[in-house]
Amino acid sequence: MSKTGELGFASTMRAAVLHGRRDLRIEERPVPTPAAGEVLLRTAVVGVCGTDATEWSVGPKLFPVAHAHRVSGHVGPMIIGHEFSGTVVDVGHGVSESWIGKLVGSCGAQPCGECVACTSNRSNLCRDYSSVGVYRDGALAAYVTAPVESCIDAGELGVGADEAALFQPMAIAVHAMRRAKVQAGDCAVVQGIGGIGAFLVHALVELGAVVTAVDLSEERLNLAREMGANRVITGGGTDTVARIAAEIGHAIPIFYEVTGSVSGLEVALEVSPPGTQIVQVGIHKKLREVDLARLTLRELSLSGTNALVRETDFVDAARLVASRRGRWKSIAPEPIAIEHVVDGALRPMAEGNPPAVKMLVQP
Repeated sequence: MSKTGELGFASTMRAAVLHGRRDLRIEERPVPTPAAGEVLLRTAVVGVCGTDATEWSVGPKLFPVAHAHRVSGHVGPMIIGHEFSGTVVDVGHGVSESWIGKLVGSCGAQPCGECVACTSNRSNLCRDYSSVGVYRDGALAAYVTAPVESCIDAGELGVGADEAALFQPMAIAVHAMRRAKVQAGDCAVVQGIGGIGAFLVHALVELGAVVTAVDLSEERLNLAREMGANRVITGGGTDTVARIAAEIGHAIPIFYEVTGSVSGLEVALEVSPPGTQIVQVGIHKKLREVDLARLTLRELSLSGTNALVRETDFVDAARLVASRRGRWKSIAPEPIAIEHVVDGALRPMAEGNPPAVKMLVQP
């Protein structure tokens, strides 16, 4: 049974703790104390990410369960969850008490703020980077601490708790979009309309790009239409390349490959006319062969994308979620209970059959 602390909320809490491969336990943990520059949130909603599912299924490799993280110092069983919203109930040293009572969305990012990457607006590449729910205890618990600079007031944007939990994945899509320096009027192909692909379509449409969405699933293509895609193409057939080429016409497109599959990358390379920018968004889990001669002779650009820049991507992502407030249920349905996070989210996601584009949990 939880005990009530001095500030009027529980001193212990239930949390989803990853102990090892396919070993997630609902346990009682102490409520954390916010450090300087942090807030304590009563967690409202947590999004389950593909990283969470992979770490649960075949890891932990990224999460510091077996080995201490160089920056956070965390080692051992870890509370997961890095896409979240909650209400501020306490603040650490240096944080204004005016935050208390506010509903916020958080990305949990904690760059150092002083290195070359941070001062050149690329804080996602900070060598001393840490993050809530990735390198330290996360939000799949009743309470979580987070840097105040990684939080955005959802109330000011008119956004509720479910939608505020979408700020972080939207920011991942915004960062991926910007890796190609896309502009209004550009032709953009998004291949793979999953958790990030759907958000990417919305971000591109809001920017004014002409978007062609490609996916194997008609249901996902319908979501792309709902997000505003100008054209949709069912992938996986022998004519996929020809159909995409026909839609592109003579434009030099920007191609976002979000599937992380061998066939997806091959389609991107095959269909791209000279001068195309290809952004590899989906993470490949094995080494791949790439025809570099094709890149050279066609003057193609192949770029990676990782995480988000807290200072820019996250702020703009919150506005993008707010621009569609009240219309995200087809992407992120009602949250499930924390007791069902394995069978209701992690397991089906790891098996490639997620119940929804974005699964939400109420801890």
